[in-house]
Amino acid sequence: MTFWAERNSDSMEYQNSPRGLIVDLLTPLNSDGSIDGHGLGRLLDSIIPYVQGIFIASPQSGEGINLGTQQKVELFAKTLDVIREKVPVFFWVSGDSEKATRDNYSKLNGIVVKRKYRGKIFWVDTPLYYHSNRGLPVYYKEISSIAGRPIILHNNPEFVRGADRPLKRLNIRTSILKEISSIGEIAGMVYSGSLGRVHNYQKACRGRKNFRIYDENEGRFLNYPSMSGVVSLGANLFPGQWQKVTLSSLHISSEEKGYPNYIKQVWESGLFLRKVMEIYDVEPVSILKRILCDKGLIDFPYCTHPSGDIKEPLERLKSIIGH
Repeated sequence: MTFWAERNSDSMEYQNSPRGLIVDLLTPLNSDGSIDGHGLGRLLDSIIPYVQGIFIASPQSGEGINLGTQQKVELFAKTLDVIREKVPVFFWVSGDSEKATRDNYSKLNGIVVKRKYRGKIFWVDTPLYYHSNRGLPVYYKEISSIAGRPIILHNNPEFVRGADRPLKRLNIRTSILKEISSIGEIAGMVYSGSLGRVHNYQKACRGRKNFRIYDENEGRFLNYPSMSGVVSLGANLFPGQWQKVTLSSLHISSEEKGYPNYIKQVWESGLFLRKVMEIYDVEPVSILKRILCDKGLIDFPYCTHPSGDIKEPLERLKSIIGH
């Protein structure tokens, strides 16, 4: 019996991904580009109490596209050591080919088995990074049998375009998603794209009651909250504010009826988050890493990709947050 089958027979809850705030975790790196384990621990400890999930090694904000296999393995192992089953872990598993992706599943599952880790883990896969729409349902029927854990699809046309892949489409086709969503081990999607497309996706997946579609666009979520939750980069720095806004938007906050000023506080938090997001959005990873370093949560602001001049937005952000 496979691990998936064991979990599925014990509890149907395991296949359901959480609803709420998922932090798109920045990857703490030392000045030589190696994983900053101490910084990772401090950053996770500051975030865990506020979130429903941690997204590790995301291709852009988590710099997963620039991390080597061994770095990803090390990052995953150290994350499990810190989280200790407290919150679900989302991990970007995609490689630059089907073979590389399968190898990632194998290596990462090996860590889970070795540690006898029993917490929730979801593999996040960007299929159009290495595969066309054609044949995706068949591919996922096969891959889900060896993945060992539920899979969250990742649809981000901007990322796929930037990866310069020779593929015809930048988005998963709606008809293809409808087929894929019928596979029980596919638990949801992290989505970036137009409002029109996500509405079509939601209709295509309505046969799956607990199929989550998380919004990867923070600004849009603040204006038009999805019913599944948000994948937030800003929650690295402001987890409490993002928790308050997210839980209130999804109507799952226990504080809403208990505090007369709660709605006002949520509204003010939303305004604050929009304001700071407009500043760090010009160079989000570089700016947020610098702030986190100054706060002592990570040891170095090192990024794997070059950034422009961030002095002006960095100073603006510092003045707003009173740093």
